[in-house]
Amino acid sequence: MEFLDTRYMFAALAAIVVFTIYMAVISVAGRKEKRIQLEARTGYAEGGEGFSSVPNEELIGIEREKSALAGFCESFLKIIGVHVDEAIAEMRPVIEHAGIASIDAPYYILFMRRIGGYLLAFFGALFMLQPAEGTDALLNYILGGILVIAGLFGTKLYLKNRIQKRAEILQRSFPDTLDLMVVCVESGLALDAALSRVCRELGRAHPEITKELNRTRLELALLNDRSQALMNLAERTNLIAFRSLVAALIQTEKFGTSLTDTLRVLSEDYRLTRLAIAENKAGRLPVLMTIPLILLLMPAFLLIVLGPPFIRVSEQGGLFGRN
Repeated sequence: MEFLDTRYMFAALAAIVVFTIYMAVISVAGRKEKRIQLEARTGYAEGGEGFSSVPNEELIGIEREKSALAGFCESFLKIIGVHVDEAIAEMRPVIEHAGIASIDAPYYILFMRRIGGYLLAFFGALFMLQPAEGTDALLNYILGGILVIAGLFGTKLYLKNRIQKRAEILQRSFPDTLDLMVVCVESGLALDAALSRVCRELGRAHPEITKELNRTRLELALLNDRSQALMNLAERTNLIAFRSLVAALIQTEKFGTSLTDTLRVLSEDYRLTRLAIAENKAGRLPVLMTIPLILLLMPAFLLIVLGPPFIRVSEQGGLFGRN
């Protein structure tokens, strides 16, 4: 007798997926009206200059209003005794460092950590316990192992991978962005106009940093505290380069110093920093190349040097000669 019919497990998984899709459709249906309202508040029109690159989540996330699906996840978590507000406040910096701007994302991730992940692991364990033979048993173990790993460690690995990749992308994009900002400011544009122009020019080449600058531009238009809007950029990126830029911009906002001179000095300083980083990487190359040289070249070198003597000795009967 089977431990549990596989069809029932697939039916349960399908029901969960269908319910999730249904709630997601309801959430997406209510976003169009919210986007139109925010367009009116920010003074942008869809298809206008610099606005076409602003995604829906960048606008709706500023309002801090969660969707119906996120509300369902929050209610379910509260039913089982989870302190949702405290858990989300603890997770939010990590989610922002991963570049996830949606206000709903913390609720989904918390739901996966506390409920969804364990459900996946449970279904994976059921697959592994199914009595089977041969190829079917192997498939059950593989599928069950994948579900268990995805359920227990999937969320953590996903966030960690996104944070690392995003940091690398932002580090590569920052020099071009800073140089273009210097050019825009030197041409007479104010900070908001310079950010708009940078977003329009770099939207295709550097979409990740354009997304952050777009959100900063919108927060500058919506929030009363401009310094806080700039500090939010530093907190979301969590990189030294952006913290230096934000500190310079806040100093300019508070004390009225020249924005052009500030950005020019910062650009020259970061150019020297990039040169030092490149020299450091170049200096590490000989050490890093040692292991590949030993593993790949030494066997071939030994074969070339010692091969002919061994062949000659073998033809003569070996080290001790023929009997």
